[in-house]
Amino acid sequence: MDRADISKHRILLLGSKTHALLLLRSILSVMGVTSIVQVEDTRRAIELLSMEMFHAVFYDPKSEGYDGMSFPVAARRKESMLNPLVPIFALQPRARRHDVEQARDAGVTDIITVPISPRTLMTKMTAAPRPFIVAQEFFGPDRRSRARAPWWGSDRRIRAARKQKVDFLNV
Repeated sequence: MDRADISKHRILLLGSKTHALLLLRSILSVMGVTSIVQVEDTRRAIELLSMEMFHAVFYDPKSEGYDGMSFPVAARRKESMLNPLVPIFALQPRARRHDVEQARDAGVTDIITVPISPRTLMTKMTAAPRPFIVAQEFFGPDRRSRARAPWWGSDRRIRAARKQKVDFLNV
């Protein structure tokens, strides 16, 4: 994906006018994105996703209230969504393991840590179209962020006994 591709994207920003969203908006503008819609209310974002197509959604979980993960669940599972596979990125000040797992389980495509760099943003947006998993308890992007390389070598799951068995009766 080059700049010409990203300049035609429609981006939805969800959250109050925090420093992170203002920085993101300016980076996207420098990249050539002209169609940026920003809303502060989760309900309004769900309505927009039900009526219009977007290429990506960026949201600040802190500004949402509650636990911060109700938006991606609703965006993925509500039947009226035009594109439930839209990449959803969460903006967080740090990516602790618990936060990443919680966001991943809610259906967030990826987490972008603040401060945001243009290179990181472009890399994450390029890698965003990942396979989706559809199950009863989960609907969202494949949790594995990297493709698994083929394994060369012995299979470590087959283990030999560590201790040799000694038959004391026949010694």
